[in-house]
Amino acid sequence: MHNLDIIPRPKALFEAIADSLRDRILTHELPPGTPIDECAVARELGVSRTPVREALKVLARDGLVTVEHRRTNNCTVTEYSPLELAALLKLIEYLEIFQCEWNDCRFVPELVQRVTDKLYLAVGPGFFSADVEAKRKFKFRTDKEVLSDYFAWRRLEIAKLVMVFS
Repeated sequence: MHNLDIIPRPKALFEAIADSLRDRILTHELPPGTPIDECAVARELGVSRTPVREALKVLARDGLVTVEHRRTNNCTVTEYSPLELAALLKLIEYLEIFQCEWNDCRFVPELVQRVTDKLYLAVGPGFFSADVEAKRKFKFRTDKEVLSDYFAWRRLEIAKLVMVFS
């Protein structure tokens, strides 16, 4: 018998659309607060509204878009308040410490990525490259002092960005 786990699963159309929209949101091509017109996206991509609607549901589940009144035709890119941003930072810190302590837990990396995506949406694409570089600089190891330095740097950088936007 052959192991079927090695056969790659083709991506569903709505997943590809969600990935495309996610990239546009995280790079602020679609900045926070921007309305997303399901019909316009469908026309732009040359697809029906159904896979776009399903993609928007995925992005809403991930917290990247906000859907009003359970209708995907009334949807905007999520905006985060400074208090929500502070809560995201604290949550990411807890998750990253947990990930270092339980590095064999397969669920944590995906959860960290989903919450980090919200952080990148809130503060913009310029922070993404700085954050990746900082992770390299601090060598992102399990040493709690190194993590503490990294978290302090990240909070400071985000505070600077938030003050600029305010």
